[in-house]
Amino acid sequence: MSSRSPLLGWLIALPALAFLAVFLVWPLLQVLRVGGVNLNIWREPYFLGRLGWTLTQAGLTVLLAALIAWPLAYLLSRYAVPGKVGLLRLLLLPFVTPTLVAVLGLSALWGPHGWLTLLTGLDISESPALIILGNLFFNLPIMLRLAYGGFARVPSSLVGAARTLGAGQARAALTVALPLAAPGLAAGAILVFLYSALSFGLPLTLGGEKYATLEVEIYTLTAYELRLPEASALILGQLLVTLAAVLLYTHLTGTRLTSGAVVTAARSLPKVRGAAAGAVYSLITLTLLICFSPLLAVVLRSLLGAAGPTLAFWRGLIAPDTDPPLTLLLGNTLRFAGLTLLGAVTLGGLHALGTYLGRSRTLDAVSLLPLMLSPVSVGVGYLLSYPGWAAQLGLLIAAYTLIASPLIVRSLLPALRALPVRALEAARTLGAGPFTAGRTVALPLIWPALRGGAALSLATVLGEFGATLVLTRPEWATLSTGLYERLGRPGAQNLGEACALASILLLLSLGAFTVLDGGEGEVT
Repeated sequence: MSSRSPLLGWLIALPALAFLAVFLVWPLLQVLRVGGVNLNIWREPYFLGRLGWTLTQAGLTVLLAALIAWPLAYLLSRYAVPGKVGLLRLLLLPFVTPTLVAVLGLSALWGPHGWLTLLTGLDISESPALIILGNLFFNLPIMLRLAYGGFARVPSSLVGAARTLGAGQARAALTVALPLAAPGLAAGAILVFLYSALSFGLPLTLGGEKYATLEVEIYTLTAYELRLPEASALILGQLLVTLAAVLLYTHLTGTRLTSGAVVTAARSLPKVRGAAAGAVYSLITLTLLICFSPLLAVVLRSLLGAAGPTLAFWRGLIAPDTDPPLTLLLGNTLRFAGLTLLGAVTLGGLHALGTYLGRSRTLDAVSLLPLMLSPVSVGVGYLLSYPGWAAQLGLLIAAYTLIASPLIVRSLLPALRALPVRALEAARTLGAGPFTAGRTVALPLIWPALRGGAALSLATVLGEFGATLVLTRPEWATLSTGLYERLGRPGAQNLGEACALASILLLLSLGAFTVLDGGEGEVT
């Protein structure tokens, strides 16, 4: 493990690079080839409007998430708040929640007949507010965790010096902590922008035709209108936007504070009290409401009928005449997730190890390439590149693996870079070979990060929705597609069964994260 050289790194990462070449670069080139001759679509006001709305809703999400997360992250990093570690860990749950689970939760609360709609008389179901709330549900935790990491690495002595010189709490935060943490904060904002701009399930199910994003238009042109050239042109425009965001993200993550340890130890922090306590607990309450009320609503909706508590929705799922049966949906979901996890851990692990051993920023940047294309765009690229494979399950698993492997890489890299080189060299001095030293010294140290990355990958794939809709066949139906089909049918029974399926997905994601996550993995 201590023998680091560029050539060795590239050789180790070669299988992962080959996979990216076949299942990302080549489909992308096909999209560019087909879409390049149809750029006139960008002269149409309708599609320019879809681009404008896509960027607007992503920008609004970043703004609102920052207004909540940045002050809360700063206060959590400066004060000893009871339950802080548990809160930051709990906030991983919305990130790994399948999209359609969040959709059902938001609909149960704020839909035309939602509980909060009936209680307040405020109907936001036909407005873009529901999409923004959905984006916040997923992305507020990301913004908060990354902002907390940035602020926690700002030395307390610098903030204290500003206070000693007469600066108030707010001024010290704005003039000292904020500039030092700015690269990390900006990187988190860009990541949230990317996730929001490439979101598919939320605008598809909550936005309708009026608030469709580019991602929804790409799916519509592909699946319903069979206009692949026009869809490819939209993917090209989307790609340029995400490429700029990814390049800026890699630049910022390379320039931010790189200390691997949190500077302000928890025991040295003052207890939160007074106005700071009021602000902290108010922001925590708001964050919990945004991120967990939809999850609670889904579970309750699956157990409550018009006349009160009921198990009718769950009985409907296991009825003999249910098509497709729950056993097929559950079996496919678990089988596809297991195959994907095997591929993602293998390829992502090799990519991370090659990046570490080769000290290669190029390999590091390449690992982010899958973030540039959404699952729907990946599916369209596959249809253009490999039409003969469209009926092959391997193509769907490849799309899943492409989505999941970056999470493995981003989890492993910080752990690999934090390995104590002296311990590895000591093992080699005592006669251990490179593989023995790696197995006995390095692997135990990076194991928690690997488990954390595997948990994120598995939970993400369990509820994957975009590529599935483009590439799936009836016999490959999963819990997500079964849920989506029920959402498209009228009646309270179908809605209740959809909530029951969403509850199963939520439990699977939570179980995968609980079993696999070692508690120390961090995605950067």
